[in-house]
Amino acid sequence: MSITSLNGRRFAEMIIQGANHLSANAKLVDSLNVFPVPDGDTGTNMNLSMTSGAKEVQNNVQDHIGKVGVSLSRGLLMGARGNSGVILSQLFRGFSKSIETKASVSSQEFAAALESGVETAYKAVMKPVEGTILTVAKDAARQGVIAAKEHSDIIMVMEEIVKEAKASLDRTPDLLPVLKEVGVVDSGGQGLLFVYEGFLAELRGEALPAISDNFTMDKLVSAEHHINVQGHINSEDIVFGYCTEFMVRLEGTKTFDEDKFRQDLSELGDSLLVISDEEVVKVHIHSEQPGNCLNYGQTYGSLIKLKIDNMREQHTAIVGDTHATLDTESKPKKENKSLGLSPLQWVLESAIYLKA
Repeated sequence: MSITSLNGRRFAEMIIQGANHLSANAKLVDSLNVFPVPDGDTGTNMNLSMTSGAKEVQNNVQDHIGKVGVSLSRGLLMGARGNSGVILSQLFRGFSKSIETKASVSSQEFAAALESGVETAYKAVMKPVEGTILTVAKDAARQGVIAAKEHSDIIMVMEEIVKEAKASLDRTPDLLPVLKEVGVVDSGGQGLLFVYEGFLAELRGEALPAISDNFTMDKLVSAEHHINVQGHINSEDIVFGYCTEFMVRLEGTKTFDEDKFRQDLSELGDSLLVISDEEVVKVHIHSEQPGNCLNYGQTYGSLIKLKIDNMREQHTAIVGDTHATLDTESKPKKENKSLGLSPLQWVLESAIYLKA
């Protein structure tokens, strides 16, 4: 079986399968979260973002792939959560812009659209960092373009994209020292790989397991190690303690300039992402004074979809859970060890038992 032309209905099925696969593995992605802040929610945020996009697509399935892309982009924008979730939305915003007028796409057009998505995502990030989801997306898209020059079959191109995404993910600790120090790959990159694996499974007509085969025992051990290592990171070392997200419905007479808006907000924190369309602007920023960010946004219109998380409290909660687990392990073990364990701990203990 080969696919040389991808229409809207097949693309919608890919999006839904990608979202489902990410959702099934969201907790595992959470366990890898160490950058930019170890608050343990990358998988959750990416899942919420992708699910929002998939729901919009599911409600607007049609043959025209460009129109399906518009629905995906809109759903992702409205539901984007967290640093990696917002970047994910931009990857598919650029992708969708590239195919907006097309009823179907060839393998070369599909690969070129992925590369356009990477360009859009890099522009949205104030200070792009390599060794993150951005790098995985860039390397995978580049390989897709190379493969599409040789293959008209979109399945074969997607296979090369997934293969390179895996390889790029494995290289992330070499690019981002904090990942190597803790012994994990980038969580956002892992989340994107789950999405791409879902795409490929749909194209092949295959089912995916609840936990990806890509998540090897070594990665499971590293993830568990990371949970424990978080206990050695001081919550007070987080410079900008509030993950602040909001949307502004653009109203009034004040002219909106995305570059100026981004530059002004950059003075109020870090991990800044700003994305917009004709009606709304979405902001993600880590700030010590979130009220100042909201006040600035409000000068352009009405605030909607506000969310502020205290990342120091989130980190403290993770550390507290880790200490509770360690305290439990120091006590005599009950006969039924599976009760009360997290899914990750259950997999690890089961594997150790089987190996023995």
